[in-house]
Amino acid sequence: MASQNENGFRSFIASGAISAYKAVTIQSDGTITPSAGSADIGVGITQQDIADAGYGTVKLWTAPGTFLIQATGSAVTAGTAYAIVTGGFAAAVNGTFGPAKLQALQAGVASNGITLEFAFKLP
Repeated sequence: MASQNENGFRSFIASGAISAYKAVTIQSDGTITPSAGSADIGVGITQQDIADAGYGTVKLWTAPGTFLIQATGSAVTAGTAYAIVTGGFAAAVNGTFGPAKLQALQAGVASNGITLEFAFKLP
């Protein structure tokens, strides 16, 4: 039976433990793992820590509003474009990452795992 999502949030089973506020990708068995980055931006952002084989909520990219996402690497500058990188983090765009699908809405210090507010950039 087919269904459709009207609210932009969906539950998935994690394949491996996944922490909150990471971009995730759906695997062929229907489970989720952190997105790999580059062309893999995933389907959305986890909303809480999810244990291996546990259920967790994902805010889909199609949901209205902004997203909290863990950032990694250098400091984050508000108004700057960022990409999803290995592990489902947001990071500065460079020659090996892309596409730039996020825009920072607030600044943050260089601290791996800092959680900041981003908006999803439409093409």
